[in-house]
Amino acid sequence: MAGFYDDMAEMVTELLQPDAAGGLGQGTVQLKRETPGVVDPDQPWVPVEPTVTTWPLSAAVKRLHQRYENGILIVETGDMVTFAGPEVEPVLTDIIIIDGAERVITNLTPIPAAGPTVAWKAWCSQ
Repeated sequence: MAGFYDDMAEMVTELLQPDAAGGLGQGTVQLKRETPGVVDPDQPWVPVEPTVTTWPLSAAVKRLHQRYENGILIVETGDMVTFAGPEVEPVLTDIIIIDGAERVITNLTPIPAAGPTVAWKAWCSQ
């Protein structure tokens, strides 16, 4: 069964490549993670810079807006980013960078919800 999910993950990555590569992906999308630096106990007064790491994503971005659900107007402003699994597992404290603009992740969902993850869906605020 693992071979099936590996094949599916590869297919998702190919589909979400930028358009120039023949895929459906759009723009430049990256996952950014800041890891706090460690304070030197011998010099605790010296400021420590966080470590910043970014990973490129094969992704498609969809703008969210208002819609009606069950007769109620739902107003959303932000982006929904669907992306193939990066080198690391994303977490809510990560940042999504869309064409150079940083977006805060407000919700993060693996696809599928059970079993090995082949893609992720992130909702980002502006």
